Parts: sequence; structure tokens; C-alpha cells
Amino acid sequence: MPRDSATVVDRGAGCLLGGALGDALGAPVQFLSSSDIQRQHGPAGVIAPPRPALITDDTQLTLFTADGYLRAFVRGRDIGSWEPAETVWRSYRQWLTTQQQERPAVDADGLLRHDELYASRSPGLTCLRALASNGPRHHDDPQNDASGCGGVMRTAPAGFAPSPRIAYDLGSRFAALTHGSPSGWAPAGALALLVHLLAIRGRPLRDAVDQAIGRVLRDDPETARLLTTAVLLAEAHRGTTTTAVGADRLGGGWTGPEALAIAVYAVLLFPRAGDFTDAVRVAANHSGGSDSTASIAGSIHGALHGTASLPSDWLARLELADVIRDLGHDLGRSAAGLDFDEERYR
Repeated sequence: MPRDSATVVDRGAGCLLGGALGDALGAPVQFLSSSDIQRQHGPAGVIAPPRPALITDDTQLTLFTADGYLRAFVRGRDIGSWEPAETVWRSYRQWLTTQQQERPAVDADGLLRHDELYASRSPGLTCLRALASNGPRHHDDPQNDASGCGGVMRTAPAGFAPSPRIAYDLGSRFAALTHGSPSGWAPAGALALLVHLLAIRGRPLRDAVDQAIGRVLRDDPETARLLTTAVLLAEAHRGTTTTAVGADRLGGGWTGPEALAIAVYAVLLFPRAGDFTDAVRVAANHSGGSDSTASIAGSIHGALHGTASLPSDWLARLELADVIRDLGHDLGRSAAGLDFDEERYR
């Protein structure tokens, strides 16, 4: 059964804030091997975000995904039709300007008015090149064959679409704007579907993962295979001390399928409301793209349990926490059929 409206709204904020916290946790150890992480941070690896907890391009683009989706949602309410992929494309192009300018323009509004978003936090070349092209592309007309994690790491907001089918479709379409391989956009559809099933439909975690596997199998068997492996590894490693080894067995998180599988593995290992920090630590302390994998894990865990599961001391140091929370609340309100300040998105 769908959750009550207040819970959906809280899950929206939990999803975006959880993703940002995971992003900030994994950012300092991105590119490092497990052994190097332990050498620099101790046997437990990185255990908390720095002060301040700075977001990367993963969260920046997630915010612009949410903003673009809500603009499409409001436009659809106004005129009776919507083109969310095109609207999100325009939102991504706005993000691109933040990477080319030092500060907001005098008349900037929306997300563009926040100075912090003009920081360049190692954005992926695939996204930069794709967004510098002439216009949006689709699965059927890709401009590249990219399969990196830069598509999936930003598409959790699509999970707040009106139905599971639309959530998967929009997640895939948003990722395909920059990543043309099925392994680049299908994991994004699976993530959006998973977020929708958890945050809005109230499905148990394992059931939601199984449903996402079944759906993504049609588009990308590699994503389905790695997610299935993640389920089996989580079952084998739950309650043991070999969790980081399990994450490394799923790859480095550089591709879309690997990043999603590592995140799902971490949340399956630590699925309870009080387990948020343990889940994102597993997702961060492996050899590879730690910011993206921990960000995706944080989004899933936050969609499952909402803001009460998030550590308050981490939130207190999180960059742009109020902006992230507000966008998440508006996503939840749109999904729950509640009023929100639509003028912000016109």
C-alpha cells in the first residue's frame, strides 16, 4: 500500500539528504584503493564526512535533476502536457553554466542563485561533453556509448514520478541525455524504480530490489546480473566482517551497473533505520568511485527510512543542507498530491 502523505514527503527529503551525505563521505577517498583508504584513515576506513561536508558533482546534478523534474511537473499541471526529459536537459545546461562561471549572475534565481553550486567538484568529462552538445538525445539516438556511473548517480529524484513505470522510464531517459549505452541509462531506471517502490509504495527492501532486477533485465542483463550478485553477497556476508571485500567483488563502481550494485549491496547488509552510517561506510570504503556508490546507497537508505535515520551531526556539517531538504520535500509533496510553492518552478 502507498505510504501516508507525510511519510512520502519525509522520504523525499531523506532520499536527497541521504544521497548528499553519502556523497560527502565518499568524496575524500574517491579513486583510492581499499588498502590506501585504510592507510590514510585507519582500519575502519573513512567513517564520517569532513567538516564542512562538501558535496560533489553527484549531488549538484541530483539537485538539478530534481529541479528540472519539478519544473516539468508544474508545467504539466499548468498546460496539461509535459516533456520532463527536455526540461531536465535545460536544467542540466543550467548546471553547466555553474561550472563555467565563478559566481551567480545578478538576476539569477532558483538553484542558480546559490554561490556554493558554482564550485567545480571534479565533474565527469562524459557529462560535460554531452551537455555541451546542441540538444538532448534519447536511448534510440545516442550520442555516445558511455556506460559510466555519471548517469545513475543523479537520477534518484525520478523515483518520485507518478507510477513505477514512469519512474523507471524517466530515470532511464534522464541518464540517456548523457550516457548512451544501456549500461549507462538502464541502472538509472532501476534506481528510480527502487526509490519509487520504497518511498511511495512502501515495499519491503528485498521485494523492491527483486522487482528492479526483473525490470532492468529487459534492457541491460549486466545490471541485472550484478544486482543479483549483490543480493547473494549480502546474504552471505550479513553479520560478518568481510563487507568491504564484498563491495570490491562487485567492481570499482565506475560503470553504472557496478555503482548501483555496490550501493544495493551496502543497503541490503544494513537495512534497518539505525543502520544508515554503516550502509554508506560500506559503500564508500572500497576501491573505486566511492562518492558515487555511497551517494546512491544514501539515496536508497533515505528513501527507505526518511530523515529520522540520518545522523544529525553529519547533517549539521552538510553543505547546502537546507536547499537539499527543501527540494526533497517538494519532490515528496508532488508525489503525494500535496500543495507546494509551485512558483519556485515556473
